[in-house]
Formats: sequence, structure tokens, C-alpha cells
Amino acid sequence: MENAYREIMAGYERQLAADKRAQRRRLQEVYKRIPRYKELEDRTADISAEAAIMAASGRKEEAVPLIHELNRISAEKKSLLLEEGMPDGYLSVQYRCPDCKDTGYIRGKKCHCLTQKLVEHYYSKSGLYEKMNTENFEVFDFGYFSGEDLENIKEIYDEAKEFTRTFADSYRNMLFYGSVGCGKSFMSSCIAKDLMDRGIPVTYVSATRLFDILNSHAFGRHIEGLAAQYDVLFSCPLLIIDDLGTEIGSSAVSSEFFSILNERDLRSLSTIISTNYSLAELKERYSDRSFSRLLGNYDIYRFSGEDIRRKKAEVS
Repeated sequence: MENAYREIMAGYERQLAADKRAQRRRLQEVYKRIPRYKELEDRTADISAEAAIMAASGRKEEAVPLIHELNRISAEKKSLLLEEGMPDGYLSVQYRCPDCKDTGYIRGKKCHCLTQKLVEHYYSKSGLYEKMNTENFEVFDFGYFSGEDLENIKEIYDEAKEFTRTFADSYRNMLFYGSVGCGKSFMSSCIAKDLMDRGIPVTYVSATRLFDILNSHAFGRHIEGLAAQYDVLFSCPLLIIDDLGTEIGSSAVSSEFFSILNERDLRSLSTIISTNYSLAELKERYSDRSFSRLLGNYDIYRFSGEDIRRKKAEVS
């Protein structure tokens, strides 16, 4: 995981080199199939150089006919390509991501494709991809609930579906709490898969792993890739923190935790937190301002019912 950023950026370099090699192959193909195209390319270079010299020496009016000739040549080149069944842009570099042109950055900021690659790496290491294959809205089984618990989970399910449906146009946070095995993590996985299937980056992290990252950052430990991991916590569109309360942290780390919640709120970036603790237990465990942040900016859902994992084990 620590080498993820370096490996991904090396992948961008390889991809960009492959993009340009493919472009050169297409150009050689065109030269072979359309000799006239090569003649026009050479003519374009000569005229462009001549026009540039005239413009630099203040003879811009004399360069006008040359510019008209360049436009005519450009039109003829497009026509030649179309006649051979090659669309406009055939000779351009065909980037995997046209937004950042396969560099990973747009004007010094991470492109969405780089963020997604980082997220995918973390998922592959966390095993959540495997979970999403068996924990998603399509396979959600209401048969494990009954009575008031059934009505409650149906309401939460509908809210979770609405959360994903309106995600791009609204800002919401969710706090799932309740006893062990009643569907909190499963519901988080459902939301994650639904959003990622639509190309929206999601970062999942257990509370234990989250506080390990925060602990390393707070105490200045030199761990390769730590900065990238820390940055993703602040910048990903949706952060899912699972099993809050299982971690071990200091007051400095708790402050870092508050900083994440606060900064994500300021940026209107959604967060989902699941915990086995009750609201009263959370209040005792975390600082007042962190707890107030949770209560004030989160839609709170209490999961109820029997331990589904125990029920499944009994059946099997």
C-alpha cells in the first residue's frame, strides 16, 4: 500500500509512452496508405516556418496568403483521412483519460482518474471488492428481519438508495449505529458499490486503519505513501469509516479525526460512519466537538434486529 502512489504514477508514464507510440504507428500507417498526406505534412512544415519568419519580421500581411494555404491543406488532409475511413482526430494521441491526458494531474491537482486508481488500490488491499460482490443492494435480503426491525431496515434501505441516487446533487452524511451483525457494514458496502459502479470514487477504511494513518501522521512517522493516504481521507467524494470505536488513539489523534470531519464538512464531501456503540457511548468516548459534529451534520440511523451473521452460520 505504501508504494501505491509510486506504482500508479509509473503506470501513467508507461501509459503515456504507449499512447504516443500508438500515435506514431497510426501516422506511419497513414503515410503508407496515403502518400499524398505525407506530401501535405511536409508542405505544412515549410509554409508554417515561412509564415513564422514573416510574422516575426513585421510582414504579417504578406503571411496572410500562407495562412489561407495552411487552412486549405488542413481541409485536404481531413478529406483524405475520411476517404480512407479514418475519422477526424485519428492521428491525435488517444488518451485513456482526456481530462489529464494520462498524466494523473490537471493544473497541479489530482485528476479524478488518479484518485480512483488510489481508491481502487486501497479497496483491493482491504478486500472490500470481494465484499461488494456479495454485499450490494441487489442481494439485500429482508428475510433476516421481522416486525418493527423489518420496517426499520426497509426505511434505512430506501434512505441509502436515495443517498446514492442524489449523491451528485446533494451533500449528506450518514451515521449507522446498532448492535453487532445487524447490517451496518453491509449497507455501507451496498452504497459503495452503487456509487463506484457509476464511476464515483469511494474510500473505505476501518476505524483501526484510519486511526493508524492519523497516528502516523500526527507523530511525523516517515512511512512511504502516507501523505497520499492521508490526503485521500480529506479529498475523496465519499469516505466510509467502518467500526468506529474499535480503534486505539490519543488526544492528538482524536484531534486529527475531528479535523477530517470538519474539513470534509467545509468541502461538502460526504462521510458514512458505522459503529457498534450507542450514541451515549460515543459521547463518552470522543470529544464534545467531535460528537457534536456527528450529531449536527449526520443523518443518524439505528439498526436493530438479531445478529445476521449468527443466523447465517446456524443455517449453514
